[in-house]
Amino acid sequence: MMASHTTLEEKFDELQKAEETPQISAPKIQKVSEYLRNRKEFKKYYLPRLVSIGPIHHGNANLKLGEKYKLMWAAQYIKNTRRIAQDLHKKIVDKIDELKGLFAEDVLTATKESLKGFSSLDEKLSWILFIDGCSLLYFLAAMNADDNAEEILIIKLDQLSVVMTDVLLLENQLPYLVLKLSWKNDNETGLNEIMENFVEFNLWGTA
Repeated sequence: MMASHTTLEEKFDELQKAEETPQISAPKIQKVSEYLRNRKEFKKYYLPRLVSIGPIHHGNANLKLGEKYKLMWAAQYIKNTRRIAQDLHKKIVDKIDELKGLFAEDVLTATKESLKGFSSLDEKLSWILFIDGCSLLYFLAAMNADDNAEEILIIKLDQLSVVMTDVLLLENQLPYLVLKLSWKNDNETGLNEIMENFVEFNLWGTA
């Protein structure tokens, strides 16, 4: 009888605690919820087909071609902006604790599962964010240029269309801080413009 009485007390304690208003945590980059992942028709909203951006789909064997494109675009971005690669990477490294706080814990755990070529999670994540940030900025700038984007990016038109979709996917996102740290100067106006123009083009424009 005593055990049953204690259990009821615990249940009433749990009920009372449920009255407390839960703290709302800051939004983080995370995987799509399982109930949505199980919908086959929903995959097009979160699963990249050519280019991974950020850690969630990094290392996917089906996206190896995209890794080559990203490396090429990142190198070209650094050259065009006359920056030193090591300096840009260090800006990410110096903010890595803050940047890790912008990702869900399970994303960081999955990223740490394979450290091939890296000595730690911090080293791997900083490299992913560095390359993906520079390559994404080069891609966005190319999409805002007057010339043909496919010629600037050295990519086929049909592949370009796929990348344009990949950039907007739910699990293919970077923290704004990464782009800010990698931007060519301290003026964020130009950065915000190329981002807004890209989104507007995808919503209302035609390729």
